[in-house]
Amino acid sequence: MARLQKYTLLISAFFGLATIFLGAILLGIFPSTAELAEGFRTPVIAFEFAKTESELSFLSGQSEISRLNREQMDAGHSTWDMVFPFAYSGFIAFLLLRIKRPGRSFIWLGVAFAVSIIPFDINENLTLLQITSALAGSSSIETLLLQLHLATWLKWGAIGASIAVLAGGYVMNKNYLSATVAALAAIGIATCWAFNSEPILAELMSTFTFLFFVFFTIETGIQSWRLIRQTA
Repeated sequence: MARLQKYTLLISAFFGLATIFLGAILLGIFPSTAELAEGFRTPVIAFEFAKTESELSFLSGQSEISRLNREQMDAGHSTWDMVFPFAYSGFIAFLLLRIKRPGRSFIWLGVAFAVSIIPFDINENLTLLQITSALAGSSSIETLLLQLHLATWLKWGAIGASIAVLAGGYVMNKNYLSATVAALAAIGIATCWAFNSEPILAELMSTFTFLFFVFFTIETGIQSWRLIRQTA
């Protein structure tokens, strides 16, 4: 069992580093700035949580900047962002497996939520690609925006549910710092959903989730380094 826990730790550290690495690549691909609807600061978050076509004005039309924004969104969603969910969902899954103990079968529910992120995220990417294609052709996106709302919240809902289970596991382990970090991310997602994806809350949710991944990547990295030094 001890050996299995060591392998789980090392694998989780690998997935954490992969998450940060792929996330950094995507940040370099997606548009970094744009004329966004009030409350949004991040173009990709504004895209994911858009409710009306007017909120996607930075992607519509035939101006040079709009075409560039669409190309950058497509470049991310059609390539690296198809791989990204395997990294971060795997990271959450192995964080959950690290705290699995006898009698805690609820952890498997969290793992199931984590794995479900992969198809949900890929489906969201495909919907986003359909929207940019429609905007490029000046076609209506009303139906696609409804599909996007469902696709986006299936993904974020799975993220929030898996992290909430993780927070509960850490509470049972009396690891209250890790539990707090995970709980903040889960609560941020739940609050954004409850208030109908308000832009400010969507951005805040994104920030809490980013901090979640950074914190646990550092935590697993430090523990893995200590383990490697002890066994060297």
